Amino acid sequence: MNIGFIVGKDDEMYDDDYLYSITPKKYLQYDNLHTDVAICMVIKESYPDVNVDIILPKDISVQRLKKNKVNFILGYDCINQILGEPYVRKFAGKTGYKKLHSIYANKSAKVFPPIEFLQFIWSKDVYHNVLSRKKIPITPTITVKNSTKNVLGPIQKKGWKEFIIKPVGGTIAVGVGRFKLNECLKDPLILKEYFDENKESYDTFLIQELIKGFKKHGEIKMYWINGEYSYCVNTPGGSGTDYEDYNVGLVKNKKVIDECKSIGEKTLKALPKIKVGTTVIKPVLVRTDFTCCKENKNHIPSNYFLNEVEHQDAGSYVNFENIKYPYVQVMADNFVKKAYELVNAGF
Repeated sequence: MNIGFIVGKDDEMYDDDYLYSITPKKYLQYDNLHTDVAICMVIKESYPDVNVDIILPKDISVQRLKKNKVNFILGYDCINQILGEPYVRKFAGKTGYKKLHSIYANKSAKVFPPIEFLQFIWSKDVYHNVLSRKKIPITPTITVKNSTKNVLGPIQKKGWKEFIIKPVGGTIAVGVGRFKLNECLKDPLILKEYFDENKESYDTFLIQELIKGFKKHGEIKMYWINGEYSYCVNTPGGSGTDYEDYNVGLVKNKKVIDECKSIGEKTLKALPKIKVGTTVIKPVLVRTDFTCCKENKNHIPSNYFLNEVEHQDAGSYVNFENIKYPYVQVMADNFVKKAYELVNAGF
């Protein structure tokens, strides 16, 4: 069985001396082992019947991907391309985005999840609308194109005194701006400068009320492996947190876990179904991110709502000492199982 893994993470180091020692240097980012490559090396060691094809971003092509029975994106999707991390000349800019997108959309490239599912996850404006219509608690959102025209009117109508703007296709807080309504009304150049700075990379933006509980209580990131709840972590809220103070821990409060699990289960059911023939295939990993508090009400703890949805290349946070979860081994096992499931279904 030939299985391809598209890697490229440079922000999630994995501390394992043995795996590091057996990993070819070309797969180490800045001489560090990261979780995506670590998963590949575990499969190489644990599954002798599997031929693991580790694909660097610069080597992505339909011809390369066609050689494998299935290809999983672990570290370089169209969002990474927008950020230029890692920089790949042939995928640079909007032309490069179209090129990478067309490769992942090519059926003969055998990419999983398929492009229809990926596009839904990448398009925050789309899934916000879909999930909101399905009555899933999600932050109220205004969608705008790259323009200051008719932006402040809807914000005033909703009564938001402070708000954030973030680009569709952004990640890790890149391109996120925080604004006060009264300042923007006094000085229209504030918003104009923001959109001018981001127009080269992004076309569509989400405007959301600033949730005060986010900075105090952070974000709950919940992991669903093959459709089943796995674990969840609490990350600090607000941008600009010093790395030394960036404490991430496993969530232990059962009330918080149960509330977020309930929303997460409904979210998973609302995601596009992945079908191979007549067989419904669950994604290997989905991460649902939650914050509080709805309508800026008090945290008791309660009033959580969905903030974002991520797919299988989402950060795992297992590089933090407090996170005691065998993520790399669990994911390695599940990717192999998923590959056989897909092939047996006729992928």
